[in-house]
Amino acid sequence: TYYYAIRLSNGNVLRVATEAKNFFSIYDDAVPAVLVSCVLILLLSVLLAFFLTRQLVRPIVTMANNLDDVEKNVPYKELEPFAKAIALDQKNRQNGEKIRRDFTANVSHELKTPLTSISGYAELIETGMAKPEDIAGFAARIRKEAGRLMALVGDIIQLSELDDASEEGAGKLTMEPVDLAAVVNECVQDLQPAARKAYLVLSAQTEPVMVEGSRGLLMELCQNLCDNAIRYNRPGGKVEVTVRNVAGAAELCVKDNGIGIAPEHQQRVFERFYRVDKSRSKATGGTGLGLAIVKHIAILHNAKIELESEAGKGTSIQVLFPEQN
Repeated sequence: TYYYAIRLSNGNVLRVATEAKNFFSIYDDAVPAVLVSCVLILLLSVLLAFFLTRQLVRPIVTMANNLDDVEKNVPYKELEPFAKAIALDQKNRQNGEKIRRDFTANVSHELKTPLTSISGYAELIETGMAKPEDIAGFAARIRKEAGRLMALVGDIIQLSELDDASEEGAGKLTMEPVDLAAVVNECVQDLQPAARKAYLVLSAQTEPVMVEGSRGLLMELCQNLCDNAIRYNRPGGKVEVTVRNVAGAAELCVKDNGIGIAPEHQQRVFERFYRVDKSRSKATGGTGLGLAIVKHIAILHNAKIELESEAGKGTSIQVLFPEQN
C-alpha cells in the first residue's frame, strides 16, 4: 500500500492511499506469459536448428557422394584437412591395389617362364624326341629352371612372412642383441665361393656393433645386398662390406664398382620384381625380390636405407640402424 500526504493551508493533513499488487502477485501473473514465450522460443529454435543443420549438412553429403574429386568439392574451409586426408587415403589404396595387381601379374609371369622350360624339356625326353646325348643337357636345364623356381617361391614366401610381421608389429619377432659385425663376417665368408666364381674380390671391414634385431633376418639382409653387388658387377670388380659405429648407431654399407644404377631407376629398385636390366637379371638368375626383402627387413628393424649410385661406376647401399640405448 502506498500513502500520499499533503498539508493543507488550514493546517490539516490530507492523506490519500491506494491498494497496489505486491511483487509476488506480479510474478504470478507473469509466469503463464513467460512459459508460453519460452515454449514458443524453444519451438522456433528447434525449427531453425533443423533448417540450418540441413543447410549445413547438404554440402557435406554432396562432397561424400563425390569422393573421387573430394578435394574439388570442399564446401567449408574447415573441412579441407579432412578432404586432404581422404584423398591421401584413396591414393594409398589405389597404389596398394596397383602394387597387388602388378605383383600378381609378375608372379604369374615369373612362374610361367621356368615351368614352360621344364615342361618343354620333359616333353622332349618323354616323347623320345631328345637324342640320347642331349638327355643329360636337358636334365641339367630342367634342374637349373627348377632351382630358379624354388628360389622364386622361397623369396615370395619370405616376403609374405615379412608382410605379416610388418602388420603384426616387430614385437611378434624374437628380437635380441646381435653383433652385426659377426653376422656380416659370416655372410661374407659364405658368399666367397660365389664371388670367386664371378671373378670378384669380396671383403669385409667391421668393428663390433650391437643392434637389437633378429639374427636370421639380419643375415638375410646382408646376403641379399652382397648377392646383388656380386650379380650386377663385372669380372675383376670388388665388393666391400663395412660395419661401423656412427654416433651410437650401427651402419652397414655394401659398396661395389659394378654397373651402377641410373638416376631414373634408383627410386624403384626396392619395388618387387623391378629390374633395371631385365635381360641381365634373367642371365644371372635374379628373382627381382632381393632388394624388396631388404627393404622389409630394414622396416622391421626401424632402420633407414640410403642408396648412392652412378651408372657405370658402382653402387653403395647403407643401412642405418637406430641408436642403441
